[in-house]
Amino acid sequence: MNDTNKNMLSSELTKEKLINEGIKQFAIHGINGVRTRQLAESAGVNQSAIPYHLGGKLGVYCAVIQKIATDLSMESNVQVFDVQFKLAMQQTPIEQTQANQLISLLITGLGNALLLPKHEYYSVLILREQLEPTENYDVIYRDFIEPFHTRLSGLIQAINRIDKQTAIIRAHVLIGQVLGFVVARKPFLKQINAQQIDEYLLNDILQQICLMATHALVIDKQ
Repeated sequence: MNDTNKNMLSSELTKEKLINEGIKQFAIHGINGVRTRQLAESAGVNQSAIPYHLGGKLGVYCAVIQKIATDLSMESNVQVFDVQFKLAMQQTPIEQTQANQLISLLITGLGNALLLPKHEYYSVLILREQLEPTENYDVIYRDFIEPFHTRLSGLIQAINRIDKQTAIIRAHVLIGQVLGFVVARKPFLKQINAQQIDEYLLNDILQQICLMATHALVIDKQ
């Protein structure tokens, strides 16, 4: 490996350290509560690396939001959904079994994206951007929220044969079932005497949400 490649690798590793630590720091303290010295020390890099590699604290935050939006989009099953939905729509009307599978695919994807233990800080940052949006909110909406919402509302419209606005409202209701466990995570864990939502508990949660969703979205065969 020549010196140029070594420098490029070192640069990418430094950026990765700053972004990964930034996810935690910005989630806990908020963008205004994070200091560059604190961020650099926690990431194990020199403070001068922040402006050099990412243009400053705001640059780190932008990179953090982009990583979160990309990771959540990948986790949310929209790519798999597109393939299966196209196949399902070759039959008119869509069969109930296929509809249930597609609903469960999306709900499970959203639940894994927001509630998996490894994504705890992701969901906190998403909530921060919802409550106090910065210019980076558009990245989250464009890359994660809008693609997922569009697919879920489109599926509901195909199942129930309703107008677009009603389908969007119903999609929002279903998304809220998952978000309830993000927003009210602590009281829920207290009620069941648990410390965290691990993968086993998450599986139980998503099974119940999917069950309610499939019972609510029955195909209109008229």
